[in-house]
Amino acid sequence: MRFRVTTVVAAAAFLLATPTVAVADPASPAPAGQPERRVRMLDFNFAGNGFNGGSTGAPVDDAVTKIHEQRAEIIGLNEMCYTQWVVLRDRLKAKPGYAGLTEQVVVTNHAIPNCYDAQVNPDGWHVMGLLSKHPSDRVAFDGTPYLDLGHHHRQRFRKLVCGDVHVPRAKVVRACVTHTEVPLVIIDEKSFPDAPDITADPHYGRSIDYAQSKLIAESITPMARRMPVALLGDLNELPFLPSLTHFYAKCGGTGVFDEVDGADPRWRGNIRHWNLGTEDCPHRQGEWTMGADGLPDDYDRPYQSNRKIDYIFVDRRHFKVGPGSGWVVTTPYSDHRIVVGDVVLKH
Repeated sequence: MRFRVTTVVAAAAFLLATPTVAVADPASPAPAGQPERRVRMLDFNFAGNGFNGGSTGAPVDDAVTKIHEQRAEIIGLNEMCYTQWVVLRDRLKAKPGYAGLTEQVVVTNHAIPNCYDAQVNPDGWHVMGLLSKHPSDRVAFDGTPYLDLGHHHRQRFRKLVCGDVHVPRAKVVRACVTHTEVPLVIIDEKSFPDAPDITADPHYGRSIDYAQSKLIAESITPMARRMPVALLGDLNELPFLPSLTHFYAKCGGTGVFDEVDGADPRWRGNIRHWNLGTEDCPHRQGEWTMGADGLPDDYDRPYQSNRKIDYIFVDRRHFKVGPGSGWVVTTPYSDHRIVVGDVVLKH
């Protein structure tokens, strides 16, 4: 299988974690007679620059506490100054059960004013990536240890980074973390230059996010034929919109994944009407992850509405999602809520 990778500026392409060597067959089954293994995942857009101003104090401590309280094994993090990433990683390592924490982290932006630190982050990097309680190995895409999603806008270098996580007493899980672009209809579609592969897209207007999601799905869907695959991240779209069709296996979706909140009985018959359309399928809804209590469902006003845009997807072949598999945790230190998934990893 061939993955498309686009070259970006050197600082944004720099890799912060050294890839380790390939491991034994990741599709090998769990030992015979072992019970099904539950795996706890967590995804959080930390909002380290705009919301937290680069602080390495209370926002980091709160995130560390919540990750530990939720007993997360596989953790996806978006929008962090590298200084914040280092402090969070080291403080989490000091928590019981996290001494063996591993990381797969990439730069997504640079020269961020609040992120500069002469010793730790002299180039002002913004980063995202994967943390795991267990050993993990970086996954390469055409020899590059991340997938470049292309169509970069406003100097934000959107990527997908994956790690093969060695979950004890279970199969190796390929966990991927991403952050796709904000649909340009929300900001200013005219600010992105014409590009034939975008302007010809039938979903132009939400086109960059759509194209990036499509590339992710094309890359990770074949992986799920041979090993467990999870996708964590801020996808910047509501569940029923076209970009997410590439992932969902239900309700008109063309993908092979379930979202961890997709079996929650609260969504049965709880149809929500938005200015963009209607969520009429219980499996493509989920609790809001960005906004504040009491705000309306008005997606074209992204900072004055409640929206579900943060996700944990797991492939249906290897995982089981139940009625209580997904929930959210509120924090005062981000404009996003923390998404948690507790799923069964099949034999």
